[in-house]
Amino acid sequence: MKLLLHNGKLISESTLIGLNRAMYYGDGFFESIRLIEDSIHLLDVHLKRMQFAFKELGLIKNESFSRSALERSLLKLAEANELSNGKIRLTVFRKGAGAYIPESDEVEWIAELTPIEQEKFEINRKGLLVDVYKKQELPKVLSKPYKSLNAAFYIGAGRFARDKKVNEVFVINEQQEIVESIYSNVFYQKGAQLYTTPVESGGLPGVMRAYLIHLLQKQDIEVLEKPLGMEELYEVDELFLTNAIRGIQWVAGYNSKRFYSRYIREYSNLLNKSVKKTISA
Repeated sequence: MKLLLHNGKLISESTLIGLNRAMYYGDGFFESIRLIEDSIHLLDVHLKRMQFAFKELGLIKNESFSRSALERSLLKLAEANELSNGKIRLTVFRKGAGAYIPESDEVEWIAELTPIEQEKFEINRKGLLVDVYKKQELPKVLSKPYKSLNAAFYIGAGRFARDKKVNEVFVINEQQEIVESIYSNVFYQKGAQLYTTPVESGGLPGVMRAYLIHLLQKQDIEVLEKPLGMEELYEVDELFLTNAIRGIQWVAGYNSKRFYSRYIREYSNLLNKSVKKTISA
């Protein structure tokens, strides 16, 4: 059996069998899914987005990706880890060997569960500080309707956030429009009108983004899609981020600009009420 070196120590090749295409080529995708009180939140929306990934990457899904089978598997993972609330990372990759010409289009997957203390989507008491990542524009080739395993661009943005000592950074497209943040979709409030940056600008069609728009529209709260330029940030009254793990996160400041949170708290309350209804149903 072939031996490999891992951090200077010899290990068996069998340790990494099946993971090589994810590691060597980024040949796959992942989903971040929230576990709330022993319930898989928004699983149907996640599955819908995963369909795009399977199709675009030419992957053949198996019976483990049926809704019922996947839900059972993820709940089994939660039970084994004795967790009721947490973040699930589901990583899907092409099975088998081969280099740029793969031997198979079948898939394998791994799910990891990280604990989260909160039982609901709590809005952050201390608002986030953000900046804009201008070193690179988000290439159109990286604008995918799913989460690719190739995250080099976002790691560069993350290093910028770390060096600037801010919580998050926005990424921009070739038109200098704000597309999204490292982890989230972007919503902004001007007066009584709520906006979100269009998916067509290059951002990920977020699961929480779609759910929140649907939820607010049911409450007769209109959400318009409108591009957001960097200079327009100074004209915004409220600014927040959304993702499937944290729900709604209030942004408090960008450079010298400070943002309010009156409408944001209302939206967060609506989100948590809907989650409670979903779990108790």
